[in-house]
Amino acid sequence: MDERNAERDSATLSTLMLDVHDLVAVVADVGLDSFMDEMIATLRTSIGAFDDRVVEHQVRSGFSYNTPEHGLVEWMPAMVTRDVVSVKTVGYHPANPVRRGIPSVLATTALYDTRTGRLMAMCEATLLTAIRTGAASAVVTDATTHHQPISLGVVGCGAQAVTQIHALRRVRTIDRLVVTDTDAVVANSLWERLPDGVVTPEVVSLDEFNARIGTFDVVCTCTSVPLGHPPVADFSRARPNLHVNAVGADFPGKTELPLEYLESAVVIPDLAEQCMIEGESQRLRLEDLGPSMVDVVGGKVQGLATQRTVFDSTGWSYEDLLAAQLFLGHAQRLGLGTTIDLQLEPNDPYDPYEMVRFTAAQRSIQSSASVREIG
Repeated sequence: MDERNAERDSATLSTLMLDVHDLVAVVADVGLDSFMDEMIATLRTSIGAFDDRVVEHQVRSGFSYNTPEHGLVEWMPAMVTRDVVSVKTVGYHPANPVRRGIPSVLATTALYDTRTGRLMAMCEATLLTAIRTGAASAVVTDATTHHQPISLGVVGCGAQAVTQIHALRRVRTIDRLVVTDTDAVVANSLWERLPDGVVTPEVVSLDEFNARIGTFDVVCTCTSVPLGHPPVADFSRARPNLHVNAVGADFPGKTELPLEYLESAVVIPDLAEQCMIEGESQRLRLEDLGPSMVDVVGGKVQGLATQRTVFDSTGWSYEDLLAAQLFLGHAQRLGLGTTIDLQLEPNDPYDPYEMVRFTAAQRSIQSSASVREIG
């Protein structure tokens, strides 16, 4: 057997489809806390050891629009050289929860083999996105704050708040949790959506939250405001070593924090080029930004626990690749997913019509047999 045929025998073009039920089964098997712990450990290890000679990534791109309503669809590519390419496709439509009762963020991730280009797996990424975003905040918070119990404030009590609080609880004891939201129903239902082991949140008005801003060790902003509108909270009386996880800005022109506060803090971008377009950093100059997430998580920066820090979290495609691989590994261990023949696989790689021709021939034979039976 020649080399080409030998490789052909070892190759397959099948694709493993992993849906939300498979992800739920994985989390049920591993445990929600343990799955979050694994995500945090994966990000900490892989981002801390990041090497741009091995991992390539691009700033996300896509389409944003205002008709039929405000939204976007984007794609986020990353590659581990000689291994895998990941492309997450994500749609963001902020009206979804109120108008349709579905999440504002809907996402899927595709994993490609760099040896053949085969689509190895396609997996649910809406829940994975929320979990990895929380895990990213936990990893940076762990590197920028003292290792002691914290007082946590959260602005915005939607889906992102749940995973932010859960992830931070895995790296710090939360002594006090104070939350606020413009929607009282969403704010008062947050406690029902939090996993076990998290302190009961105290729901307050925005004015009360602003008045108590100086009591928080960490704040997560999980919402954003249109360009030109006031910031989501008043940080003028914040502690000199407050750490903020800013995860809500998701569109050019939308921000969360006062510019004066950003200018007084060490701003840590997850991906500087992307943060300059649609994160808090879009109002700053590149030279105004602090150390990268890679340097902070990798322990290359010291003394941050005594300074004001802001994690500008816009979502890094490398995080999505790592999250998908974590999911895929558990799914394969448990034998989950559905294998389908999504891509063309003829016996003759030079004949794109082979399978079509075979089907046509089969139909002709069946047609002739039917004629003989009638005769």
